[in-house]
Parts: sequence; C-alpha cells; structure tokens
Amino acid sequence: MATIVRGERRPFGPIVNDVSGTAETRQQVGGEGVCRWKMLMNGMHLEGEWNCVEYVVIEPGASVGEHVHLRTEEIYYIVSGHAVVTMDDVELDCAPGDLITTPIGSAHSIANRSDEDMHFFVVEVFPGEGEAVAPMRVQVPDLLDERQDRRRAEVDLTPHFTGDWRRFTLTELPPEKQTEESTHDANTEVLHVLSGSADVTVDGQAHHGRRGLSVAVPPGSSRTVRNAGDGPLQIIGVEVRAR
Repeated sequence: MATIVRGERRPFGPIVNDVSGTAETRQQVGGEGVCRWKMLMNGMHLEGEWNCVEYVVIEPGASVGEHVHLRTEEIYYIVSGHAVVTMDDVELDCAPGDLITTPIGSAHSIANRSDEDMHFFVVEVFPGEGEAVAPMRVQVPDLLDERQDRRRAEVDLTPHFTGDWRRFTLTELPPEKQTEESTHDANTEVLHVLSGSADVTVDGQAHHGRRGLSVAVPPGSSRTVRNAGDGPLQIIGVEVRAR
C-alpha cells in the first residue's frame, strides 16, 4: 500500500526478512496447542493492496481455529509436513506443494494431526469488487515444466479472487544457474526460498540466504535469482498488481 507523507506517495525499496525469531502463539484463533508465527512483510510497506505476508509453524496436535476473513483474501502454501485444512466444512488433506485459496467470506481452519511440525506460507490481500468464487487447491509441483535449464510452474490467481492478485510461481534451479533478469513494472513480487541457497539480486544488490529467506521486489526493479548452493534451489513467488 506504500506510505503517504504530506500527500506524497513514498514507496519502499526491497525488503528482506527470514523465518527466524518466530513468536509463540497458543490457541491461535481459538485453536489448540502451540503455533509459531512471524510476519515477514507488512502490507503498508508494499506497493499494491497487500495486507501481510506471514510464515506459520503448527506443532504436532495443534491448530489454527476456524475463522472467517471479512476484509482480506488469502492463500496458504504448504512448505513441509501435512495439514488438514477445513474450508467451508469440507476437510482437505494437504501435503507439501499444495496451494490453497481462501476467498473473502469463507470459513476455514488448519490443523496438524501428524507427529512432525507443519510449515506454511501465507499471503493476505485486500479484496476488490465482485462476487467471491469457490476456494481452490492445486498441487503446484505437478505443474512444473522444463524451461531451458530450469523447471517452473505458474498459477494464475486472478480468476480465484476479486482483488489485485496476479500469479503464484514455483521455480527450481540447478546449482550455479540463474533466472533471466526481469522487471515487473506493474506488479510487486514477494519471493520466498523453500530449499537450497539463493542470491536474489534486486537493482544490482545481492541478498543471500537459505531456506526461509523472503525478499520483496518493488515494481520497476530488475531482479535475478541465482542458485548459490551445491544442490537444487526451490523458490516461490507471489505477484500482486501495484497501484
């Protein structure tokens, strides 16, 4: 949403964060047990109708209780572990790689009924006008296709929401390979490293990190992603139209 100072719009440059230092929450939204939670990006610092970008860990036997978003639309991406997402009274058994959309007004909860931690990535965006559509779940790795020396999957988010969502991407890069330099004049992009080691270069400045690194790329910035490790790199991205 950027920031208005004396009537002038003041956008931010790149924002870098990671998943260390999570807070501990108990009975989150009326759920059970212990969750670990961190806000990675505050929407007020991003161009466009972002509300927040979060990372959540649900411990075994714990849950986030059922709730309804009245002001935002939301996606979950399961990073690791297994989850039971209940969406409008329908239970979905979700695995790593599942992307779940939550339209405004849908009642949902998420529980970890396994014996290992479950990690998921969350984005919330303010809605636009029009009727909400049905929730959607897709196993994103099933969509990966070969593109020269990398694998990439894309999910068009625009049909699933009323807000300014654009696309969700998953990219796999082998060691020492990088994406082509790109510029999104109309969109803000948030990148998040799922596995491996990455150099994310925005306007010539490299931001290095491993699993859990998040980088917000402002509209009009050039960026590349390079695999800086010895194994494969997996990184997801979410794009929202900048206003």
